[in-house]
Amino acid sequence: MNRFTRATNARSSASGQILCFLLALLLGSAAVAEIRIEETPDGGVQPRLNVDDSGNVHLLYFKKRLSAPSAREGNLYYRQYLSEQNRFGLPVKVSSNAFDIRTFAISRASIAVGGDGRVHVVWYLPRDNQYFYTRSNIERSQFEAQQTVVDLFGEGLDAGADIAALGSQVAIVWGAGALSREYERTVYGRISNDSGATFGDELQMGSKELGACACCSLATNFGDENQLAIAYRSAIDGVGRHMQTLTLQFADKAIQQGEYAELSELQEWELSACPLSTNDIAVDAKANQWLVFETEGRIIQLQLGTGIDAMPVAEPFIKTRQKNPAVAINNEGDRLIVWGEAISQTRGGRLNMHLFADDGSDKNTEFTEEVSIPKFSFPAAAVLPSGDFLVLY
Repeated sequence: MNRFTRATNARSSASGQILCFLLALLLGSAAVAEIRIEETPDGGVQPRLNVDDSGNVHLLYFKKRLSAPSAREGNLYYRQYLSEQNRFGLPVKVSSNAFDIRTFAISRASIAVGGDGRVHVVWYLPRDNQYFYTRSNIERSQFEAQQTVVDLFGEGLDAGADIAALGSQVAIVWGAGALSREYERTVYGRISNDSGATFGDELQMGSKELGACACCSLATNFGDENQLAIAYRSAIDGVGRHMQTLTLQFADKAIQQGEYAELSELQEWELSACPLSTNDIAVDAKANQWLVFETEGRIIQLQLGTGIDAMPVAEPFIKTRQKNPAVAINNEGDRLIVWGEAISQTRGGRLNMHLFADDGSDKNTEFTEEVSIPKFSFPAAAVLPSGDFLVLY
């Protein structure tokens, strides 16, 4: 039997009081996995969390400029989590120029950390119809001047790009093509083999026969060296907005092979309009990649590359839409999935989450706390070095 309790933490951070939920997993031993739920620091929004190979947790977020509190302009900031002090370190400015938060959840910025410790960031500016990239120094104390990503395949940019890093390799992927012909759009990308110092040519990575949903973001992750997984929503005949999973093998800045996985029923979504969806990928201790995404207003989970069908995560609080999922997996195999409910483009909605054991069983942890996600924001999740979970919103 599982036990769910709420603990009050007397300490308050600059971002607000921390809520701690203790999940005592009584499976022969009293191992405790703690889920720490915090507001994004600095009153920020749109948190993205990334865990490097050493277990360090890195945060990227957007914060409005204090000089113009009524405006939506601001910058991206980076912080590293100081696990011994249970708090984030000092902020480091990421974006060279301020931009407008009206970029919404589907246009969110993305973060990855390479083998040398550099932080890599990509984000989208609709007014410039462009993605921008920057990287930190090895000490993560400063970021280089932002630079443009797209020269050739920039028609119809309408949602965020994603970024992944492994060792000295960095991949940036995005969707492009005429907005009026979604059924001919596809996924493009650029690869760096020198930790982001230079990038190769822009490559077509997806199949134009599947199309690509214009206003849905995508997710990417390195499975191993020279193998890249991409999850994105298609637009077959303008209505087949299925979650496609593509695995690419590449070398010498060229794609050697690309293979799409077969669709399960829960990946299929017939819709004539864009669903404005996001998705996320995390890797467990066995190097399995897990994808979380939305189909018909419900959050779905899928283990990539196994042939196992996708599975629903949980029912909503009420009969409303679930959106913007994130997933984190600790070394014990506990898999935490978080998302928002009753969300619009600007409204953050209500936080919800669910915990699964390594064998896929439900840990019966009912989350009933009424936590409101701020406007323009969404949740993020990561595993702390202790094996506990951190959730930001």
